[in-house]
Amino acid sequence: MGYSTMLMGKGFDQPRNSVNQIVQYLIENPFQTESEIQENVFDYFRNAPRQLESNKKYADLLRRGLQKGYYKRFLWKKKSDSRNLYRYYVPTSVKENFLKNN
Repeated sequence: MGYSTMLMGKGFDQPRNSVNQIVQYLIENPFQTESEIQENVFDYFRNAPRQLESNKKYADLLRRGLQKGYYKRFLWKKKSDSRNLYRYYVPTSVKENFLKNN
């Protein structure tokens, strides 16, 4: 069960894997990496041995919310292998609107 589903106590009638789950998680736990979000919201461990499920749907969910402006990211550090590590957070204006509507 995902983070917000457990938190809200709604069980499995709550739609799973939504951008709103990411927003709610980031409001309560700002400045998380993509891996931390996937692990804590969707129970998906992308570096787990013998991972049968693809990372694509979770990465697409994260990027969809980013494109809609629900949360933002900033460059935290550059890795030696030319990859970048970002931290995600919800801006104050989005946080106020989200909390008012939910």
